[in-house]
Amino acid sequence: MVSPLLFIIGPLGTAFLMILLNRRLVSLILALAVTLALGILALSWLPLTLQAAQPMVVASIPAPLGIPLSLDALGAGMAIIVALSALLVILYSSTYLRNDHAPVTYYAVVMLLLMASFGLVLTRDLFNLFVFFEILCISSYILVAWEQNSSALEASFKYMVLGSIGSTFMLVAIALAYRAAGSLAMADIAKAFSQANQGEVIVAAVLFLFGMGVEAAIFPVNTWLPDAHSSAPSSISALLSGFVIELSLVVLFRLGGTVFAQIHLLPVLQSIAIAGILVGEFSAFAQHEVKRTLAYSSIAQVGLMLFALSLGSPEGAQAGLLQLLMHAAAKSTLFLVAGYFILRTGSRFMEDYKGLGRRMPLSGLFFGLAALSLIGVPPFFGFFTKWGILQAAVNLGGR
Repeated sequence: MVSPLLFIIGPLGTAFLMILLNRRLVSLILALAVTLALGILALSWLPLTLQAAQPMVVASIPAPLGIPLSLDALGAGMAIIVALSALLVILYSSTYLRNDHAPVTYYAVVMLLLMASFGLVLTRDLFNLFVFFEILCISSYILVAWEQNSSALEASFKYMVLGSIGSTFMLVAIALAYRAAGSLAMADIAKAFSQANQGEVIVAAVLFLFGMGVEAAIFPVNTWLPDAHSSAPSSISALLSGFVIELSLVVLFRLGGTVFAQIHLLPVLQSIAIAGILVGEFSAFAQHEVKRTLAYSSIAQVGLMLFALSLGSPEGAQAGLLQLLMHAAAKSTLFLVAGYFILRTGSRFMEDYKGLGRRMPLSGLFFGLAALSLIGVPPFFGFFTKWGILQAAVNLGGR
């Protein structure tokens, strides 16, 4: 069986190879081939991880560093989502980059973002978590600013400022965790925190929530998202909403289930989630630009996913992860089609899209189907994920 370490080595090596060769078509072919191969690799590992009682260890360095890499069913599933979303975006970008100033660099940065995403899937320690998280953030800042106009640079700067503050908070939280456990492995820190001062554990949890919450677009540290989505290329908006946001939520979910399992912040998370849903939905209704509308919709959807995951029950976790899967597929589709609408009409405003469905029936069909699923109209997948979240909440309230 091929080692899952290829999830990290493959995209990283491909990025360097692209820069060395400096050929647009070769870079495109390499990006497609490597992403497709890693998607197939993740798919091949999924049955094994589903059968395994414990995460499958990929590599491990013992304490005092404590750096384990392992793969479980959730990680394999997220790796598949990442690979599929990236594959769609790379294909879409091949048209967008025809007259671009630096297509090779674009593909290389996407490969670095892909490597960091796979790394977050595999990591079970706070050192690698921070390193991969920083690579993910820096790659995202570059891609948001890609068009190099004033709005893109301003959006990327806002994103970078918030992200840098979040990274600083995460670093302080990691220092607190290492002081308590003498190890960076999540399992070791969880044991140490179970016997540590609860005030210190809560401080570390809040710092982590803020740090990861920026990238996950959790209310109220999500103010960067609307500007970033409206200013970035549509392919990058699809990446951000397709798996970057979801991946950050999954990391928080893992931290909550291991490192911070003994503290009770679920009511706080539920309140934050509900506030995010309300702010996102009302703000989305007030927009006229298609990409800003979709961006605020992502804020509301993040709130819904966070609410499901913060119910603290297996049913809530399952419904939340299914909602995450649905959102990744639907929102990626919506942003990619929206980008095509903008390209064809030259306008970002939805009132200019009247009659577009008749002129572009296939694109209109994909946009409509994805929107109906996101809204939760039966019999689309989004209806069943939202129904599952409602059932989980009702069942929890009845206990």
